[in-house]
Amino acid sequence: MNKDQHQALLSAYDQDKNNLAKYQEIYKYAYILSDGIFKIVFTQDKEHTLLISLVNAMLDLQGDQAIKSITLEMQEFPGAFDKKNCILDIIGTTNADEKVLVEIQQKSAAFFRDRVEYYVSRVIENQVHKSESYELPRIYFLGLLDFVLFPEEPARYLHYVEEMCNGRPFFPKIQKVFVELQKFFELDDAGLVSTDESDAAKWLRAIKSTIQEKPMPEALVKNPIFVKLQNDMKLCNFGDELFNLEVHRMNDLKFERECGYADGRETGLLEGKEIGRAEGEKLGRAEGERIGREAARRDSVIKALKRGKLTPEEIAEDNEMSLEDVLNIQKSIAN
Repeated sequence: MNKDQHQALLSAYDQDKNNLAKYQEIYKYAYILSDGIFKIVFTQDKEHTLLISLVNAMLDLQGDQAIKSITLEMQEFPGAFDKKNCILDIIGTTNADEKVLVEIQQKSAAFFRDRVEYYVSRVIENQVHKSESYELPRIYFLGLLDFVLFPEEPARYLHYVEEMCNGRPFFPKIQKVFVELQKFFELDDAGLVSTDESDAAKWLRAIKSTIQEKPMPEALVKNPIFVKLQNDMKLCNFGDELFNLEVHRMNDLKFERECGYADGRETGLLEGKEIGRAEGEKLGRAEGERIGREAARRDSVIKALKRGKLTPEEIAEDNEMSLEDVLNIQKSIAN
């Protein structure tokens, strides 16, 4: 099941809970990059075998450097004073006392890179306490993306990001890895990565089989890790409790967007029509629609802030607005 099919499932489930059974007859697998499904699949196993295998593959950790075990921690670093909360999909500590952060992202968002830096910085800040040395553990950030973050590199789907100085890593203890799933799928379908037999490529082909509802390559079926992935990803494994939560969040966003857009567009059109006749009507329509869109986004942001169920970052992302503008609106309604 892909992202669009997952959204269709949520809409159908919202109308009638019995539709879940109908979708379970159509689709074999759930959408792996749904927040709830991803967390369940990769954290429910006591030994975290899937998570360890995925992280080792994407970070290219082998031999003595490979993660042998991982202990999961609370996903949230609460904001202190005026700091924002930091909520990650998965955060854990390895057997080597290294930190692993995993974040999935379904769509492109304003300031996504900023958010990644903020998340990593909050984890760093949490490592050193008074009377301790400044020594930091190695920190890995793994981002699994269902969109293209690096369009300037069409042939590369796996990106290792480090802080560099004069061509050399400045602080190699912090490494960020971004995986563009859709780019890999397209390259794989075109036969451009057919010779790529890395562990990362194998994992992505296994994930591809669940998203595209296609048989897994024969070579992967022999691997118990990927057999477990397929079994754990079966749509029939997930029930009402999970989809109720998913639908609740979807409806919150939909209501805020639609109400804000309708109210704002009407206001904008009225203001635009006051410009004048003839040319004024032409300008008014364009200006009215522009004002309407801006008013719609503002109304949507205000509603979301008052409901208090989403963070300013999430609101900025869902309304295609900068975080600074959202924070300014938050201050205005607070005053």
